[in-house]
Amino acid sequence: MNDKFKIPDAETRARDIANLREAGRMLDLLTLDLDEIIAILDKGLREQRRARLLYKSNSIPTSKIES
Repeated sequence: MNDKFKIPDAETRARDIANLREAGRMLDLLTLDLDEIIAILDKGLREQRRARLLYKSNSIPTSKIES
């Protein structure tokens, strides 16, 4: 068997490097999109928690707080 590894020619290496850089750029963009989605969801969860806590604090009778 003659399955030795061959180093690709310069044109093939340049094309492969360009493809890898493009793939990395696309992954970076997708990561930023996911970060934005996570931030939006976190904001929504914070707002829901705040609204729930405010609702609960308003439903406590004031006589218990003054004691």
